Amino acid sequence: MMITLAEYLGRRLTQAGVGHLFGVPGDFNLTLLDHLTTVPGLRWVGSPNELGAGYAADAYARARGLSVIVSTYGVGELSCINAIAGSAAEDVPVVHVVGAPATAAVVGRRKVHHTLADGVFDRFEMAYAQVTVHQESVIAERATEQVDAVLLAAMTHRKPAYLSIPQDLATLLVDPAPLDRPLTPAMPTFPVSLSDRFAAASRPVIVVGHLVARFGLGEAVLAAARQANIPFVTTLAAKGVIDESEPLFRGTYAGTMVDTGAFEQVAGADLVIELGVVHSDVLSGFFTHRQPDDQVIQVGAELLPAAVRALGELSARHRFASVAAAPAACVPAAVVDPHEPLTQDGLWATVQDWLPSGTAVLADTGTSFWGAASLRLPDDTVMVGQPIWNSIGYALPAVLGQGLADPGRRPILFIGDGAAQMTVQELSTIAAHGLTPIIVLLNNRGYTIERALQSPDAGYNDVASWDWSYLASALTGDKVEYRAARTAAELRHSLEVAASATDSLVLIEAELGRYDVPPLLRVLAERNEVLKG
Repeated sequence: MMITLAEYLGRRLTQAGVGHLFGVPGDFNLTLLDHLTTVPGLRWVGSPNELGAGYAADAYARARGLSVIVSTYGVGELSCINAIAGSAAEDVPVVHVVGAPATAAVVGRRKVHHTLADGVFDRFEMAYAQVTVHQESVIAERATEQVDAVLLAAMTHRKPAYLSIPQDLATLLVDPAPLDRPLTPAMPTFPVSLSDRFAAASRPVIVVGHLVARFGLGEAVLAAARQANIPFVTTLAAKGVIDESEPLFRGTYAGTMVDTGAFEQVAGADLVIELGVVHSDVLSGFFTHRQPDDQVIQVGAELLPAAVRALGELSARHRFASVAAAPAACVPAAVVDPHEPLTQDGLWATVQDWLPSGTAVLADTGTSFWGAASLRLPDDTVMVGQPIWNSIGYALPAVLGQGLADPGRRPILFIGDGAAQMTVQELSTIAAHGLTPIIVLLNNRGYTIERALQSPDAGYNDVASWDWSYLASALTGDKVEYRAARTAAELRHSLEVAASATDSLVLIEAELGRYDVPPLLRVLAERNEVLKG
C-alpha cells in the first residue's frame, strides 16, 4: 500500500521521538501541513513568527534529540534562518522543512510571489547550505531517499538540516517499505587508544562539553568517571549535564574566567579528555583554557559516542587514586540586605537559596545568563542557554520547546527586558499550550550587557518602557499571575508564591539598576576590554 510523502515524513519523525511540529503556515506549505498534521503522534504548534518557532524547535531538539520546524518558501525560511544558524553554532539537530513552489513553477522559471521575481528558485537553499549540515530539494524519483538522508544527517552530526518539498510532491505516493528500517546513525570505532594514556597518567580529568548533552551521554560519562575515579569539569555550555553535587565534580570550566578550581584541575592534569567541547571566546574564558598538547585528547561530534563507549570499557578495568580537589569557584557569596533595593547580587543569591530541583533553568543572553552561570544547580536540573550564538530573545521561545519536550520539568526563565521585547509574543503560544513556567524578567530598562561592554550611557542601549503586567494579560488572558519585586524580600516571596502556583504561568518583574551586573559579567567586560586594547 502506498502512502503520501507527507505521511512518510511524519512517520519518520515519530520514529525518531518527535511529537510536535513547530512552525508557521504559508500557502506553499499548506498541502504538506494538511497531511503531515494528520499523522498519529504529531501535534502542530503554531507560532506568531518563524524566528520564535525556530528557537522553540531548538530547545525541543536539545531535550528530545531531534525536532522539526515547517515554514513556507522564501519569507518564512529567511525569517527563521537566524534560529537555524544558532542551532548550527550550538550543535542542535533541527530539521527545517520548507514548503516550496510547485515543480512546474520551478521548471518554468515563473515569477511567483515569495521570490525576487526573476525565476531563480535555489538561492534560499544556497543560503541554508551555510548553516545546515545537509540540504535536499525533493524530486519525485528520490523523495523518500532524500527525506531519510536529511533526517539521518541531523541525527548523526547533531546539526540542523534542510528539506524543501514542492507543493505538488507533498501528496506524492511513495513506497512505505523503508519505514521498516528505523534510521540509526552509524557507530564508528574510536581510533585513539586510551590504554597507553591511562597507564601513563596519575592525574586525569574529563572536560564535559555540550555535545555530551546533545548525544544524551551524560549518564554514560558519569558512569565511566565513577568506575575509574576520574574527576570532571563541565563547560558553561554543558552546565547541568551532570549533577553538580556529584563528588567527582570539580566545577565549571571556562579557562581562568569562572572557576579557579576547575582551571587548576585541568591545568595540573597529566591526561585531559575533552568530550564534545567547543573552545569559543566566551566558553574558553577568552582563550585562557589549556591549549592542546600531547596530554590532551579532543573528541568531536563524529566520534563522541564511540569515544564514550571506549572510555566506559577501559574505566571498568582501571581505577585512579583520589586526588584532593582544588579550591572552589572564584565568585564569593553576596551579602544581601533583603529590604534594600534589589541588586544583581541580591537577585542571584535569592535565586540560589530558593531554586528547587527537577526543573529546567533557561537563561537568556546578557545579565541573565551570566547570573545563572554562577548558580550551583540543584540535582536533576537542566540548564538551557545559548553561549556560543548569543542571540538575545532566544530563551523565551525556548521555554515553549523545552516545556513540550520535557513536560515533567517546570521551566524557570531568566530574561532581561530588552531580550524579552524581541520575542515576547511567544508568551501567547506558551500559555495556549498549557505550560506554566516561572518567568523572572530582569527589568533594567535596556541592554545592560552592552552597557557593561562599552558606552554605558549611549542611547542605543535603552529600550522603550513597557507595562509588563498589562502586556502579559493581553497575551495570555487569565493564564498569568503577575508579581513585582523591588527588594530581595519581595523577590523571595514572589518565587515562593510562584512555586506553589503550579497551575498558572507566573511573571515576576524584578526591578534592577541600569548599570548593575552580576560578578561574572564584570569579569567578561574586563576581558573584553583587554582584547579590544
